[in-house]
Amino acid sequence: MTRPRAATAILRDDHILMIRHIFEGRDFWTLPGGGLEPGETYEQAAIRETLEEAGLAVQIVRFLYERPYRAGQEQVFLAEIIGEQIPIPGIDPEIPLDNQWICEVRWHPLESMKDDRQVKLVIQALHDL
Repeated sequence: MTRPRAATAILRDDHILMIRHIFEGRDFWTLPGGGLEPGETYEQAAIRETLEEAGLAVQIVRFLYERPYRAGQEQVFLAEIIGEQIPIPGIDPEIPLDNQWICEVRWHPLESMKDDRQVKLVIQALHDL
């Protein structure tokens, strides 16, 4: 099944916001994001998913990149937090409460995440401005 995916890159003081997932025995960090709902644009999905996963209302600043991923296409956008908000681990409404994958939200130094496949593309897109 293909399902387009959208994500946000949120930067602050040379740090990037990442979401920690534990899923099917895997423990990994990823950008806030997820699959598009029917009729939703990539931008709308990125905003909704960031609110669901990190508890943050954001606005899209600009498109960063598009890439194929295992279930379709992913588009990533640079976003900024609206007002003063603190990220918190969210709840994925598509997953039962007793089986949530999101377990942590953290600001990571860009330098420490530069080899992550998503962050590497974010850094590249920002340098291409």
